[in-house]
Amino acid sequence: MAVCEMRKVYIVGDRDAHDSIIKRLSELGVLQLKKVEGNLISSVFKQTKIKTDDIEEKLSKLNWTISYLGQFEKAGAGLGLFPSKRVISRRQFLNWIKNFDWEKICDRCSELHRKSETLTEEKKNLLERYGFLLPWRKLPISLEKLQGTKLVAYQLGIIPQEKRDALEKEISRLKGAHLHILQEGEGKIYFLLAYIRELEKNIESLSQEVKMEKVQFKEFKGIPEEELRKIKRSVAQIDDQLKKIREELEKITKEKIKLMAFYDHFYNLLQERRATSYTWRSSYTFTLEGWIRKQDIQPLRNGLKDYSLIDIVIREPNEEEEKNIPVALSNKRVFKPFEIVTELYGIPRYFEIDPTPFLAPFFAVFLALCLTDGGYGVILALLAYFIPKKVQVGESGKRLFSILFISGLLTIVVGTITGGMFGIQISQLPAFFAPLKRLTLFDPLKQPMVFLVISLALGVVHLLLGIVLAFWEDLRKGDINSAILDHLSWIVLILGVILFGLSKLGVLGKSFTTPGLIMSLSAAIILFLFAGRKSKSLFVRFGKGAFELYGLISLFGDVLSYSRLLALGLATSVIATVVNLIANMASGIPLIGPVCMVIILILGHLGNIAINTLSGFIHTARLQFVEFFGKFYEGGGKNFTPFKQEGKYTIMEK
Repeated sequence: MAVCEMRKVYIVGDRDAHDSIIKRLSELGVLQLKKVEGNLISSVFKQTKIKTDDIEEKLSKLNWTISYLGQFEKAGAGLGLFPSKRVISRRQFLNWIKNFDWEKICDRCSELHRKSETLTEEKKNLLERYGFLLPWRKLPISLEKLQGTKLVAYQLGIIPQEKRDALEKEISRLKGAHLHILQEGEGKIYFLLAYIRELEKNIESLSQEVKMEKVQFKEFKGIPEEELRKIKRSVAQIDDQLKKIREELEKITKEKIKLMAFYDHFYNLLQERRATSYTWRSSYTFTLEGWIRKQDIQPLRNGLKDYSLIDIVIREPNEEEEKNIPVALSNKRVFKPFEIVTELYGIPRYFEIDPTPFLAPFFAVFLALCLTDGGYGVILALLAYFIPKKVQVGESGKRLFSILFISGLLTIVVGTITGGMFGIQISQLPAFFAPLKRLTLFDPLKQPMVFLVISLALGVVHLLLGIVLAFWEDLRKGDINSAILDHLSWIVLILGVILFGLSKLGVLGKSFTTPGLIMSLSAAIILFLFAGRKSKSLFVRFGKGAFELYGLISLFGDVLSYSRLLALGLATSVIATVVNLIANMASGIPLIGPVCMVIILILGHLGNIAINTLSGFIHTARLQFVEFFGKFYEGGGKNFTPFKQEGKYTIMEK
């Protein structure tokens, strides 16, 4: 089966060899450690207590530095969507661990960060001062003189632009007052008002009338124009310092790979210490337990054979432990990429069927039907093949592109059957494509009902497979009654309805009418009588039976849900046709027509591929998660995560 067989492992060994054995287990990477329950072992064993504060502090420091340097690093050859690790040799790794001073780099980065923050804040304050002074740059006197004398007072002010005439008119009436407009713009007037102190009451009354905003420069000195030049020089100096800091940090980014190696080094040390907390020790021995895949038992024994004072006990898990048994999936190469779909929903529990090999063919076919176009299949397959080879996409990215590659190949087949190639019917292509014309069975744009029937038929098969798997699951568990009464009866009912319907439509002979009717009625009676068999009340039993038969409507709704394949397939074809139409219209533009046509074709078709691949992936996944999984699958298993030396940022070259 696709779920790997697991075994429970107990290891008892010499206390003095504890640290060495933990190290060896991390190198083997086959055992998932589990905390030993204290009530299951002798009181002479005590749980090991460890401290990890020192390593966690180093990891935090390194993680901050790596993240900080990331903003000064030139973009690499990665998509940014998938985490990828740097490959380094073991020789490099050991050399860096021995000779590289990581703390010096971290401290320097922290120092440069603080300096950069201080300079940035200083620049922000200077720019605020600059913006405040800018409207007053034409002020001809120094700001200190605005305090005035015993006889003369000065006032800087701002008024709305529509109050200018009123202000000038009132000032002209006052003897001993002078108005000097400094700047006008953005609906405001900036001015300097000089007046004799005897007019203070008049000026105060006038300021209220024209809604004057008084401005004071208590913290500023000198002539504004000169101050603005000084601020510009200061900002330029700060920019120069920030540039030097950035240049230094860009040089330091060359050491980032070494910091990553150190992070992974300390991370593995932390994992070893945490593994130690899973062990219990007595005066002379220690014990630990964990989970291991059945095929890894011998590698474990071989890896620990150098330790003479050690005993390894293996046992099979039982169903009572199902919630705690970790799950490792093991599928054939062609199904392996589709494990990512199962993981999106939740991996199976240990004693549950792995749906991956069953959903894989349907997922690929459904996605191909959503794209429909053979030309799009060629492009998708090529992109999915070459991108992982040229760009770092990580392990999950590789699996995703493998799904897209398989789906792209199937899209070519679907496109050939439906006669579509980049929105052009194969029948309209040159004679070179004549062999493909004979393979074309229907045009979805002209015969949408054929496409709908195919989509719904695939849906029926998909749902039937889900019920069959539920039937098989109950048989594996030994629940024969549930398998026959709850699932086999539904299979017979659905097949009977199909036979009866097809015979009435003339697709099958009339000889199938009676068998189909008998199958349907007998299965319906069984469901009605036995759906509520666990209830003692006859009324409740019949009520549950009626509700079970009402599920036919829900099943009909599930089948109709597969019509989304028709909708998405037609959408792809229509958009492709529209792109070609627009490109053809643009080709008639003088001079630039051919260029416009090529641009529209490339961008239009690539955009159509991207949008419909995304929507197709989402809707195809929905059909798996809601319609298919709803018939038999629960999920909720825990991933098998063996204790091993594994870095967050780097991977050791083999």
